[in-house]
Amino acid sequence: MSPRPSRPLLVRLRDVESASTTGGRFRDVAVARGLVPLVATSPLGTFCVDTDERVHAITYDDGPDPEQTPPILDVLARRGARATFFVLSDAVRRHPDVAARIVADGHELALHGADHRSLLTLSGREAVATVRRAKETVEEIVGTPLRLYRPPYGAHTLRQAVGLRRLGLDLVLWSGDAVDWLDGNETTIADRAAGSVFPGSILLLHDTRADPETIRPGERLPTFDRAAVLDLLLERTRAAGFREVTAGELVARHRRVASVARQRMVRP
Repeated sequence: MSPRPSRPLLVRLRDVESASTTGGRFRDVAVARGLVPLVATSPLGTFCVDTDERVHAITYDDGPDPEQTPPILDVLARRGARATFFVLSDAVRRHPDVAARIVADGHELALHGADHRSLLTLSGREAVATVRRAKETVEEIVGTPLRLYRPPYGAHTLRQAVGLRRLGLDLVLWSGDAVDWLDGNETTIADRAAGSVFPGSILLLHDTRADPETIRPGERLPTFDRAAVLDLLLERTRAAGFREVTAGELVARHRRVASVARQRMVRP
C-alpha cells in the first residue's frame, strides 16, 4: 500500500456532486490547484479520492441491525466484496454479535456516533466528548481500533472537526447517496446508487434507519430488501468494470478530495 498523499485537493462541493462515471478529474477543478495549505484542509471531510482507477467504496450507516445487516453481509460474502460500516455505539452495545461478524467477515468498522443526533445540536466540547465515549465503547466491545468517522447527516462545524481529528479520527463523508432512507423500489434505488459511482467515489447506503422519529408527512419508512439492492448494485458496477475497496483503503491509496462540510439536512 502506498502512503497517502499529505495534501488533499480542495474542491467545490458542486464539482464533487457533478462528477460523472468517467471520473471526476478533480485536479483540474481543485481550488488553487491543490496548493491550499494543509492546515486549512485537514479539518475538512473527505468526499471521494482523485484517481482514474475504477475503484470505489461502498459504505453503510446507522447499524448494526440484527434483521437487515446479516443479509447484506451474506451478499457481500457471496460476491467476494468488502464494505465499510459506520456504526452507532448504542446499536453495537445492543447487537455486539452483528458488529463482531462485520469484522470477522473482513469488512471495515468505522464510527457514526453514539446515536443519530446531529453534531450541530452540540457544542464543540460536547461533540468531541460524545464521540470519544462512542469510540471507546465500540473499540472495547469489538476489539478493533476505529480510524474513520462520519457525523450524522454529514453535518459538523470546523471546530468540532479539529477536535475529532485529535481523537485520531479521519472524517469521511460521501460523494453519492442512494437515498435508501426512504422506501422505494429495489431496482430504482440500485440504479440511483450505481449512477453515482465513479472512479474514487464513496457511496452512502444504510443498513437501517436510525432516526425513524424524523419521518415526514407523506414519507414512508423503508420496507424494501436492502440485500437485494446491494446485489443489483454490485451487478451493475462490476459490469462497468468497478471493484470495491474499503473507505480506509481508498483514502490511504489515493489523494483525497476535501470540501466544505455539507449541510445535507434532508432529514431534520
